[in-house]
Amino acid sequence: MNFLNYHKSQYNKNGFTLVRNMFSAKEIKGLMIELEKVKIKVEKTKKKHLYHKTNNGKFNTIHNINKFHKRGEIVDLTKKKKLKDLARAILEDIPIVRNIEFFLKPKKTGMPSPYHQDNFYWNIISAKALNVWIACSNANKNNGGIMYLEGSHNLGTIKHVISFAKGSSQKIPDNLISKLLFKIKYPRLRPGDCILHHPEIIHGSKKNNSSKDRVGFVVSYKAKNSRVDKNKLSLYESNLRKNINKIYN
Repeated sequence: MNFLNYHKSQYNKNGFTLVRNMFSAKEIKGLMIELEKVKIKVEKTKKKHLYHKTNNGKFNTIHNINKFHKRGEIVDLTKKKKLKDLARAILEDIPIVRNIEFFLKPKKTGMPSPYHQDNFYWNIISAKALNVWIACSNANKNNGGIMYLEGSHNLGTIKHVISFAKGSSQKIPDNLISKLLFKIKYPRLRPGDCILHHPEIIHGSKKNNSSKDRVGFVVSYKAKNSRVDKNKLSLYESNLRKNINKIYN
Protein backbone atom coordinates (compact mmCIF):
# COMPACT_ATOMS: atom_id res chain seq x y z
CA MET A 1 0.00 0.00 0.00
CA ASN A 2 1.48 3.37 -0.98
CA PHE A 3 1.75 6.47 1.24
CA LEU A 4 -1.49 8.14 0.14
CA ASN A 5 -3.61 4.99 0.30
CA TYR A 6 -2.23 4.03 3.70
CA HIS A 7 -3.17 7.36 5.28
CA LYS A 8 -6.54 7.43 3.57
CA SER A 9 -7.22 3.97 5.01
CA GLN A 10 -6.20 5.02 8.53
CA TYR A 11 -8.29 8.20 8.28
CA ASN A 12 -11.40 6.31 7.20
CA LYS A 13 -10.94 3.59 9.80
CA ASN A 14 -9.96 5.61 12.89
CA GLY A 15 -11.15 9.12 12.04
CA PHE A 16 -7.56 10.40 11.96
CA THR A 17 -4.14 9.54 10.61
CA LEU A 18 -0.71 10.52 11.97
CA VAL A 19 2.05 11.49 9.52
CA ARG A 20 5.58 11.58 10.90
CA ASN A 21 8.10 14.22 9.72
CA MET A 22 5.68 15.80 7.26
CA PHE A 23 7.38 19.18 7.67
CA SER A 24 11.02 20.12 8.10
CA ALA A 25 12.60 21.99 11.02
CA LYS A 26 13.03 24.96 8.65
CA GLU A 27 9.32 24.98 7.78
CA ILE A 28 8.31 24.83 11.45
CA LYS A 29 10.77 27.60 12.35
CA GLY A 30 9.22 29.75 9.61
CA LEU A 31 5.78 29.26 11.14
CA MET A 32 6.97 30.18 14.61
CA ILE A 33 8.68 33.35 13.40
CA GLU A 34 5.60 34.45 11.50
CA LEU A 35 3.37 33.62 14.49
CA GLU A 36 4.79 36.67 16.27
CA LYS A 37 3.61 38.90 13.42
CA VAL A 38 0.18 37.28 13.54
CA LYS A 39 -0.12 38.03 17.28
CA ILE A 40 0.49 41.72 16.63
CA LYS A 41 -1.96 41.80 13.70
CA VAL A 42 -4.79 40.02 15.47
CA GLU A 43 -4.66 42.29 18.53
CA LYS A 44 -4.95 45.29 16.26
CA THR A 45 -8.26 43.94 14.92
CA LYS A 46 -9.77 44.24 18.44
CA LYS A 47 -12.11 41.37 17.49
CA LYS A 48 -12.50 39.11 20.51
CA HIS A 49 -13.74 36.12 18.52
CA LEU A 50 -10.42 35.96 16.64
CA TYR A 51 -8.18 35.25 19.64
CA HIS A 52 -8.24 34.24 23.27
CA LYS A 53 -5.68 34.59 26.04
CA THR A 54 -4.98 32.77 29.28
CA ASN A 55 -5.45 34.37 32.67
CA ASN A 56 -1.83 35.57 32.65
CA GLY A 57 -2.17 37.23 29.24
CA LYS A 58 -0.59 34.57 27.01
CA PHE A 59 -2.13 33.76 23.64
CA ASN A 60 -4.05 30.47 23.82
CA THR A 61 -5.81 30.41 20.43
CA ILE A 62 -5.85 32.51 17.26
CA HIS A 63 -8.62 31.89 14.70
CA ASN A 64 -9.50 32.79 11.10
CA ILE A 65 -5.93 33.87 10.36
CA ASN A 66 -6.59 33.67 6.62
CA LYS A 67 -9.02 36.59 6.96
CA PHE A 68 -6.40 39.10 8.08
CA HIS A 69 -3.02 37.57 7.09
CA LYS A 70 -2.81 37.04 3.34
CA ARG A 71 0.82 36.15 2.54
CA GLY A 72 3.98 34.70 3.99
CA GLU A 73 5.21 31.39 5.43
CA ILE A 74 1.85 30.49 6.94
CA VAL A 75 -0.10 30.86 3.72
CA ASP A 76 2.67 29.23 1.67
CA LEU A 77 2.65 26.13 3.86
CA THR A 78 -1.07 25.57 3.24
CA LYS A 79 -0.28 25.37 -0.50
CA LYS A 80 2.49 22.75 -0.22
CA LYS A 81 2.02 20.00 -2.78
CA LYS A 82 2.81 17.23 -0.29
CA LEU A 83 0.00 18.41 1.97
CA LYS A 84 -2.56 19.12 -0.71
CA ASP A 85 -1.92 15.77 -2.40
CA LEU A 86 -2.70 13.96 0.86
CA ALA A 87 -5.80 16.06 1.52
CA ARG A 88 -6.98 15.46 -2.05
CA ALA A 89 -6.52 11.70 -1.73
CA ILE A 90 -8.63 11.64 1.44
CA LEU A 91 -11.35 14.03 0.25
CA GLU A 92 -11.40 12.62 -3.28
CA ASP A 93 -11.73 16.19 -4.48
CA ILE A 94 -9.66 19.37 -4.76
CA PRO A 95 -8.93 20.72 -1.25
CA ILE A 96 -9.75 24.38 -0.60
CA VAL A 97 -8.47 26.20 2.50
CA ARG A 98 -11.38 27.20 4.72
CA ASN A 99 -9.59 28.28 7.90
CA ILE A 100 -6.15 28.73 9.47
CA GLU A 101 -5.55 28.75 13.24
CA PHE A 102 -2.94 28.48 15.99
CA PHE A 103 -3.64 26.52 19.16
CA LEU A 104 -0.84 27.64 21.46
CA LYS A 105 -1.62 26.26 24.93
CA PRO A 106 1.25 27.89 26.89
CA LYS A 107 2.94 26.11 29.78
CA LYS A 108 1.17 26.10 33.15
CA THR A 109 -1.82 28.14 31.96
CA GLY A 110 -2.87 26.66 28.57
CA MET A 111 -6.61 26.15 28.64
CA PRO A 112 -8.51 22.91 27.99
CA SER A 113 -10.70 22.33 24.95
CA PRO A 114 -13.87 20.34 25.70
CA TYR A 115 -14.84 17.35 23.59
CA HIS A 116 -16.40 18.48 20.32
CA GLN A 117 -16.73 17.74 16.60
CA ASP A 118 -15.48 20.29 14.09
CA ASN A 119 -18.39 19.78 11.75
CA PHE A 120 -20.82 21.02 14.38
CA TYR A 121 -19.07 24.36 13.77
CA TRP A 122 -18.50 24.01 10.03
CA ASN A 123 -21.83 22.44 8.99
CA ILE A 124 -20.45 20.96 5.79
CA ILE A 125 -22.91 18.55 4.19
CA SER A 126 -21.55 14.99 3.93
CA ALA A 127 -18.56 16.06 6.08
CA LYS A 128 -16.39 16.59 3.00
CA ALA A 129 -13.63 18.41 4.85
CA LEU A 130 -10.73 17.74 7.20
CA ASN A 131 -8.40 19.37 9.70
CA VAL A 132 -4.61 19.20 9.57
CA TRP A 133 -3.04 19.61 13.04
CA ILE A 134 0.67 20.38 12.65
CA ALA A 135 2.94 20.10 15.68
CA CYS A 136 5.27 23.08 16.16
CA SER A 137 6.44 21.70 19.51
CA ASN A 138 6.28 18.37 21.27
CA ALA A 139 2.64 17.52 21.98
CA ASN A 140 1.49 14.67 24.19
CA LYS A 141 -0.77 13.70 27.06
CA ASN A 142 1.45 15.51 29.57
CA ASN A 143 1.26 19.00 28.03
CA GLY A 144 -2.33 19.13 26.83
CA GLY A 145 -1.92 17.25 23.57
CA ILE A 146 -4.96 16.51 21.45
CA MET A 147 -7.01 13.42 22.36
CA TYR A 148 -9.39 11.47 20.14
CA LEU A 149 -12.23 9.05 20.66
CA GLU A 150 -11.02 6.58 18.06
CA GLY A 151 -13.67 5.67 15.47
CA SER A 152 -16.23 8.15 16.81
CA HIS A 153 -16.56 9.82 13.40
CA ASN A 154 -18.89 6.94 12.51
CA LEU A 155 -21.56 8.47 14.77
CA GLY A 156 -22.06 11.41 12.45
CA THR A 157 -22.51 14.86 14.01
CA ILE A 158 -24.14 14.59 17.45
CA LYS A 159 -25.63 16.95 20.03
CA HIS A 160 -23.56 19.91 21.29
CA VAL A 161 -24.31 22.66 23.81
CA ILE A 162 -22.75 26.08 24.41
CA SER A 163 -19.49 25.54 26.31
CA PHE A 164 -18.82 29.07 27.60
CA ALA A 165 -15.15 28.24 27.08
CA LYS A 166 -12.59 30.44 25.34
CA GLY A 167 -11.67 29.26 21.84
CA SER A 168 -14.11 26.34 21.71
CA SER A 169 -17.65 27.66 21.85
CA GLN A 170 -19.57 24.37 21.69
CA LYS A 171 -19.09 21.03 23.43
CA ILE A 172 -20.64 17.61 23.61
CA PRO A 173 -22.46 17.33 26.96
CA ASP A 174 -20.46 15.55 29.65
CA ASN A 175 -23.29 13.11 30.38
CA LEU A 176 -23.27 12.04 26.73
CA ILE A 177 -19.49 11.63 26.62
CA SER A 178 -19.62 9.40 29.70
CA LYS A 179 -21.88 6.95 27.85
CA LEU A 180 -19.57 6.53 24.86
CA LEU A 181 -17.27 3.51 24.81
CA PHE A 182 -14.67 4.57 22.26
CA LYS A 183 -10.99 4.15 23.12
CA ILE A 184 -9.20 7.42 23.95
CA LYS A 185 -6.04 7.99 21.91
CA TYR A 186 -3.32 10.49 22.83
CA PRO A 187 -0.94 10.77 19.84
CA ARG A 188 2.63 11.73 20.75
CA LEU A 189 3.82 14.36 18.29
CA ARG A 190 7.19 15.90 17.59
CA PRO A 191 7.75 19.16 15.67
CA GLY A 192 7.01 18.52 12.00
CA ASP A 193 4.56 15.67 12.62
CA CYS A 194 0.94 16.23 11.69
CA ILE A 195 -2.47 14.65 12.11
CA LEU A 196 -5.24 14.80 9.54
CA HIS A 197 -8.58 14.27 11.22
CA HIS A 198 -12.19 13.82 10.16
CA PRO A 199 -14.57 16.72 10.92
CA GLU A 200 -16.87 14.38 12.86
CA ILE A 201 -14.33 12.67 15.10
CA ILE A 202 -14.83 13.58 18.74
CA HIS A 203 -11.72 15.23 20.16
CA GLY A 204 -10.50 17.70 22.74
CA SER A 205 -7.54 18.43 24.98
CA LYS A 206 -6.77 18.99 28.64
CA LYS A 207 -5.17 21.96 30.37
CA ASN A 208 -1.42 22.29 29.98
CA ASN A 209 -0.08 22.00 33.53
CA SER A 210 3.41 21.13 32.33
CA SER A 211 6.53 23.30 32.05
CA LYS A 212 6.50 23.02 28.24
CA ASP A 213 4.47 25.03 25.72
CA ARG A 214 2.31 23.01 23.34
CA VAL A 215 2.01 24.72 19.96
CA GLY A 216 -0.15 23.53 17.09
CA PHE A 217 -0.74 25.12 13.68
CA VAL A 218 -4.03 24.05 12.12
CA VAL A 219 -5.33 24.36 8.59
CA SER A 220 -8.74 23.08 7.57
CA TYR A 221 -9.64 22.15 4.01
CA LYS A 222 -13.02 21.58 2.46
CA ALA A 223 -13.70 19.68 -0.74
CA LYS A 224 -14.16 22.02 -3.70
CA ASN A 225 -17.60 20.57 -4.43
CA SER A 226 -18.77 20.53 -0.81
CA ARG A 227 -21.77 22.52 0.35
CA VAL A 228 -22.63 24.19 3.66
CA ASP A 229 -25.95 23.78 5.49
CA LYS A 230 -26.68 27.50 5.86
CA ASN A 231 -29.49 27.07 8.39
CA LYS A 232 -27.30 25.06 10.76
CA LEU A 233 -24.41 27.46 10.24
CA SER A 234 -26.63 30.40 11.16
CA LEU A 235 -27.67 28.67 14.38
CA TYR A 236 -24.04 27.93 15.24
CA GLU A 237 -23.03 31.56 14.63
CA SER A 238 -25.82 32.70 16.94
CA ASN A 239 -24.56 30.40 19.68
CA LEU A 240 -21.00 31.59 19.06
CA ARG A 241 -22.08 35.17 19.74
CA LYS A 242 -23.75 34.06 22.97
CA ASN A 243 -20.56 32.32 24.03
CA ILE A 244 -18.40 35.39 23.32
CA ASN A 245 -20.83 37.71 25.12
CA LYS A 246 -20.91 35.46 28.17
CA ILE A 247 -17.09 35.29 28.38
CA TYR A 248 -16.26 38.95 27.81
CA ASN A 249 -19.30 40.91 29.06
